[in-house]
Amino acid sequence: MNLLPGTEKQALKKDLKLRFITVVLFILTSSFLIGLIMLLPSYFLTTGYFSDKYSSSIKDDESTKEILNLPEEINSKLRLLQSNTGNLSATDTFSKIISQLPNEVTLNSITFLRNQNHDGKVGITVSVFGIATTRDSLVLFSTRLMQSGSFSVVDVPVSSLTKNRDLPFSVNIFIEN
Repeated sequence: MNLLPGTEKQALKKDLKLRFITVVLFILTSSFLIGLIMLLPSYFLTTGYFSDKYSSSIKDDESTKEILNLPEEINSKLRLLQSNTGNLSATDTFSKIISQLPNEVTLNSITFLRNQNHDGKVGITVSVFGIATTRDSLVLFSTRLMQSGSFSVVDVPVSSLTKNRDLPFSVNIFIEN
């Protein structure tokens, strides 16, 4: 049984609603505040990362200039390779050597020397260095070079044929001018 008059009941209900709203707003505010505090470390880490990134852009300017200079450097090297020695260019010589290459032979480096003497003749000396998986593949490569007719002398040192597998080799090729 309820002995309170109607106006008092409504005042109590209104007071209860205000207290409920106050508690809910307090919980919401505290959860937003805790969330904000939890996000602060990542905010500081991110700002530190981006400030380092933009301050290092001065250092990156040198590497950017170096990267932008690469095409010019490559062009100068290509001009050197494509320069003619009589009627023969270095790129043509390299492509003739590589066209004779079997699948089992890999090249590590090619050296191109001009105006070299070999048995009293002046010409170009090309040294080819690489690894052959078998002795037969190296012999096949040297015979292909000899039979191509593009090279005056093809010299495979005997020391290149000492092993049966994974032979490091050097082939000296002379092209007469």
